[in-house]
Amino acid sequence: MKIVVDQNIRGAEDTFGRHATLLVKDGRDIGAADLVDADALIVRTATEVNRDLLQSSPVRFVGTTSIGTDHMDTGWLDRHGIEWASAPGCNADSAAQYSLAMIWLACQRLGRRLDQLCVGIIGRGNVGSRLHRLLQALGVETVANDPPLAELGATDLVPLERALTQDIVTLHVPLTRNGPHQTFGMIGKKQLAFMADGALLVNAARGDVIDGNALTRELRTGRLFAAIDTWPGEPMIQRELLEAAVVATPHVAGYSNDGKRLGTWMVYQAFCKWAALTPHDMPDPPGSRPQLTVPGGADCVTHALEAACFVPHHDAAMKSLLAVDIQKRASAFDRLRREYPSRRDFHAWAIDCREPGSRDMLLKLGFCVDTTE
Repeated sequence: MKIVVDQNIRGAEDTFGRHATLLVKDGRDIGAADLVDADALIVRTATEVNRDLLQSSPVRFVGTTSIGTDHMDTGWLDRHGIEWASAPGCNADSAAQYSLAMIWLACQRLGRRLDQLCVGIIGRGNVGSRLHRLLQALGVETVANDPPLAELGATDLVPLERALTQDIVTLHVPLTRNGPHQTFGMIGKKQLAFMADGALLVNAARGDVIDGNALTRELRTGRLFAAIDTWPGEPMIQRELLEAAVVATPHVAGYSNDGKRLGTWMVYQAFCKWAALTPHDMPDPPGSRPQLTVPGGADCVTHALEAACFVPHHDAAMKSLLAVDIQKRASAFDRLRREYPSRRDFHAWAIDCREPGSRDMLLKLGFCVDTTE
């Protein structure tokens, strides 16, 4: 067998490579010519999987190791008998933890205390529900909006308009362009007008759930603030929006080793089922457990979040792209994602913190903390 694989997929050799010859390429460069003799295609969000890519190929299985499928024409795949799989929830911990780190840094830069604010979570699925628990651990009040959950009977939800009026509004919805709960462009001029003066909008969902031009206008007036990981029109990031963001990162919220490897494993299992193969065990991630000594006191969470998520580092890298034109900015944006350093979820860390109150707080957030005195 031959499988074409995005080069950013962690653990591909240890899984798919056990059964097939791999052609490994940059996801944005995968084209129809690469697939003329391929049996399967394994991608992330950078590859548009549609008729133009696949109509002349023998590919019968497509997997995306991401939670979303908005880059795949699943209807066309279904109509042409091509099996497909995704990895919903694989990086939910990673994305929720990174979202918290973005919110924490934005609050620091705006001179605000997170525990004195209320957060409106739009989309309380895999990521939103985990962020809700993290915020609860910090004593932060939250409300949530999620129409699909409401249809399933959830009663502790609020209308979109109320969620938008909170001090912080954070988005965790899939990108859908049709159906009863379309999210493409769901945050536009009308919705932004509901937000309170000085409120912070956080986007780690999909870039195109926001009307970028409408948001840019609000940010440039100073009425609203934004922390953005996923951008309208990626990778063609508009300079004005990048410049106006309080926190800016390159679509990496879900990019932990743990989340990526779980996504690979989920799609690999689906591939083996399709191909009638026995899956091999996936080895543990290389390298030892990351360790950190955290001082007690008010800065304990800051130290832990910066070490685990390093948001300030990539914010600085993104802001350095203001000096280049949009084509170079797009290339650099992709490079930041491609060369993203190793990152582990909170549970993988070994933290030494001797102050009991701080230690308890880090434990509630999910870090592995040494509790021996």
